[in-house]
Amino acid sequence: MEFSLTQSFPAGLDRLWTVFSHPEYPQRKYRALGASAVRLLRFDVTAQVIEVELERDVPVDVAALPLWARPLLARQQTLRHRSRWRRVSPAQISAELEITPLGLPLQAHGMGTLVQAATNLSRMALRWQLTSRLPLIGPKVERLFAHQLRQALDADHAFTLQYLQPGA
Repeated sequence: MEFSLTQSFPAGLDRLWTVFSHPEYPQRKYRALGASAVRLLRFDVTAQVIEVELERDVPVDVAALPLWARPLLARQQTLRHRSRWRRVSPAQISAELEITPLGLPLQAHGMGTLVQAATNLSRMALRWQLTSRLPLIGPKVERLFAHQLRQALDADHAFTLQYLQPGA
């Protein structure tokens, strides 16, 4: 299953690069979004590349899931995130993201760009591909995970908008 997402940020790429290049940012973000634990497994930053690998434990509202999905999940899920941000030019960053719920045959892979449209405006466009290796119910699982991923990406965006505010 595929879906696309576009988000705007009231900041130029230099400001976003500075934010993304500090380990404090993902730790604060995921804790604010409900993670009970955030583990940075890798955090490498150069002038051209930011590579992050982390795991976070998130609560799962099993009661909110469809009946068929409830046996698949526990009340807590560990998600592994891998991201690679590459500075292509002063006005463009390429992005590659991967999110995997550990223990489930499911993966989300996003690719796209973050482009500076003006001094204080950048837009990120990502195309996500979700895959499940579960026989028969794989497409249902992909749709459910896509819905949850969209909600999580919206919450992530809202946190980042607030984080970018002066004094945050």
